[in-house]
Amino acid sequence: MENLDLSILTKLPDLNSKVILEIEPLAPLSMVSELPGSYYKTLKSPDKKMLCGLFENILGWHIDLADRKLILKDLEKLRRKQIPELKFIDHTKGSTYCPLLMDYFEIELPFIPPKLSNYDDLWSRAFRRADSYRHTFGARYMDTNFIEKWNQIKNRVTLDTKRKSTDKNSLLDKLFKRYIGKFPMYYSTPTNREYIQYGGTFQIKISMDDVLLWKLTKKLEKENLGYLGNNEGWVNVTINKFEL
Repeated sequence: MENLDLSILTKLPDLNSKVILEIEPLAPLSMVSELPGSYYKTLKSPDKKMLCGLFENILGWHIDLADRKLILKDLEKLRRKQIPELKFIDHTKGSTYCPLLMDYFEIELPFIPPKLSNYDDLWSRAFRRADSYRHTFGARYMDTNFIEKWNQIKNRVTLDTKRKSTDKNSLLDKLFKRYIGKFPMYYSTPTNREYIQYGGTFQIKISMDDVLLWKLTKKLEKENLGYLGNNEGWVNVTINKFEL
């Protein structure tokens, strides 16, 4: 987190700017809400948490979840000093994404462009099973120096006629935990996910904190590319003052 300017978080939000956020999709979008169930159905327009992720990505706030939680703890203490009666809300629930800028803007009115088509596609979903060797079934990019050794271990356990199948699985789980550092943190599994292709630009009226607006505007002057929904949803982003 070196050289990241998070000073905006020390001030109370003041949503005194009205802006139009324009989002031009450069690829089909899959804007899935939290806890979608077995089918990843996309929303028709981005929700507040997705826009928060977009803004933080534009600002370069690529912060680990553990660090974000520490920041939120400090922020909660600060807010209690600033406004003792304020009820602090943690927006992490239902997601592994912990937003930091949720209080610095509000969606007022979205304009959704016409939909050209929607379709389902297989998406590579990341999982973690730190307790079971089944984690290895979908793991990619293993330590090449360890693959041969792990295959030998599995073969020895599989060919052991003195052990029951349940005992073999338990033993493999223990061996996996012993060598867990040799495996990728996540394994991948194909998941059905809905995508929408749009024939135009989103225009979303937003109330926004002046400081956040200034920071985003400065960043967008140099680079207006971001992603929305997931890392395949590339978009161009512009922000303009709202005028009647």
